[in-house]
Amino acid sequence: MQSVFSMYKFLQIACFFCCFQASFYGQSPLGYQLEEGDIFLVEQQAEQQIVQSLDGNSHQLTNRISGVLQFRVMQVRDTTYLLEFMFRDLVFQIESSLQGVLLDIHASEPEPSDTQSQIFGAMLNVPVQMELGRQGKIHKVNGGDSLVARVVEQSGLTDGFNKTVMRKTLEQEYGSRALAQSYEQMTFFYPDRPIAVGDQWKNTYEGKLSTENSWQLDSLNTDRAVIRGTATLKMKTADPSSSMDLEGTQTTTVLTSRPSGFLKEMKVENQASGISTSAQTGDLEIPTTIISTVTYRLIEQKHVQ
Repeated sequence: MQSVFSMYKFLQIACFFCCFQASFYGQSPLGYQLEEGDIFLVEQQAEQQIVQSLDGNSHQLTNRISGVLQFRVMQVRDTTYLLEFMFRDLVFQIESSLQGVLLDIHASEPEPSDTQSQIFGAMLNVPVQMELGRQGKIHKVNGGDSLVARVVEQSGLTDGFNKTVMRKTLEQEYGSRALAQSYEQMTFFYPDRPIAVGDQWKNTYEGKLSTENSWQLDSLNTDRAVIRGTATLKMKTADPSSSMDLEGTQTTTVLTSRPSGFLKEMKVENQASGISTSAQTGDLEIPTTIISTVTYRLIEQKHVQ
C-alpha cells in the first residue's frame, strides 16, 4: 500500500513538473536584440484628414508625409542601445478641399528658387542620437534641437521675430523631445516580462498625442512575432495660431523580426473628434475630426563594421 501511495505522489509531482515546464517554456521574452553596426532603412507613409464643420459647411485638409528613415546602432549598452537616426528622404503634401494643393515638396529634390523646398531639404542626412531601451522605450534624443537650428538658418529669414516663430513651430515636430515622443510609436510595443501567445500587457505614450495602449501577442515563431494594439487617445495642441482638443481611439498592428526585434511592417490607424480654434476665428470653437493612417515598412537591413 505504501508503494502504491508513493507511486501516486510521484506521478503527481511528475505531472506538476511537466505542467510547470510547459507553462515556463510556453512564455518567451520579447524585445530588441541589436548589434553594433546594424542599419535599418524604414519607409514611412502617413495620411491625415482634418475635417472642420461649421454652420452646415465643411472644410477638409489632407496632409500627406512620406519618407525614408535610417536607424544605425552605434553602441550596445547594458540595458539600452545608442542609435543614430536621420531622415534620408521626406515628401510633404497639403491639399485643401476649398483651395486645392497648398504644399508639395520633395526634400531630396530642392528647388533653388523655392525657400520652403530649401528649408525641408536642410532636414535630410542630419544625424540625431537616440537612446532606445530593450522594450522600445525611447529614453532620450540628442540633436533634434540642432536639426531645428539648421533648418531655421537655411530659411534665410533675417527678422528675429519670424525666426523665433519658425523655431518654436519646428521644435513642436522635430525638436529632441518631439522626436522622442513621435517615434516611440514605432518602437515601444514590447512587454517587460516573458509572455505567451494570447497574453496582454499595457503601456502609454505621452506628448501632443497621448495614448493608453493595450497590447496582445497574436502569433509567434522563430522568425517573427505579430502584435496587435488598441488604445484610447487624447490629442491636445496649443500655439499662438491655433489649438486642438480631441479624443478618440487607435489600432495598431505590427509584424516584427524575432532575431533583431525590429519591425518589418507596422500600421497605425486612429480617429479623434473634438474642437479646434484659430487666431483667425477668435474664440469660436469649431467641431473637428481627424482620421490618420501611418504605415512603416522595413525596406533594407544590413550590417557594417
